[in-house]
Amino acid sequence: MITIDIDGCRVDILPVIKGLVSEYERVKDVVNESYDTFAVSLGKEDILAVGLRNDLGVQELEDLDHVYLYLLSRFGKIDAPAPAFSALLDTCNDLSHPVAPLDMDEESFSVVYCDLITTLELLKEGRLARKAVKKSFDMSSPEAFVLSWDSFVNNSKGFRELTKLREKYMANRIKLLAKNSKRLLAVVETERVKGILSLLRDDTDV
Repeated sequence: MITIDIDGCRVDILPVIKGLVSEYERVKDVVNESYDTFAVSLGKEDILAVGLRNDLGVQELEDLDHVYLYLLSRFGKIDAPAPAFSALLDTCNDLSHPVAPLDMDEESFSVVYCDLITTLELLKEGRLARKAVKKSFDMSSPEAFVLSWDSFVNNSKGFRELTKLREKYMANRIKLLAKNSKRLLAVVETERVKGILSLLRDDTDV
């Protein structure tokens, strides 16, 4: 857990590993009524989908996601959607407390994606799964793996810019939520935490 103060609001940022089943209980143990605001690094449509996961059935995954989960399985049982996010939504639902989205909605993301990602990068993305199977990642820990994986999939300029824009958007959302909160819990995938924190700790407007 990483704690920072934003305009008098205590913001706790919990880094999580997307896909590990063991993260469910870890997140569940952190969620309690001492927080007046809960947020997650998902868009509003994704929050809805995670909440309805039992009704929607098995989630279809891209080839790259299958490779990621296969490699991640070295560290424990895996599942999709991310158990860490499911735990936050399930526990907050039990508390009758809403969860705020930090990431862009689908329409906004699509516009940004089309602006930043070139046709060549799209073609390269389609081949990433095959490259990932042959690549050596840092497997010293789950955290080290997801960071090395993130560096691999966001290697091109367009995807790096897209990632930075997402982090900026989420940092702004945390600042906005903090204005009307005394204590905020934000559950964020490990690979996005460093960038978001850098922006939040910057004295300039993000």
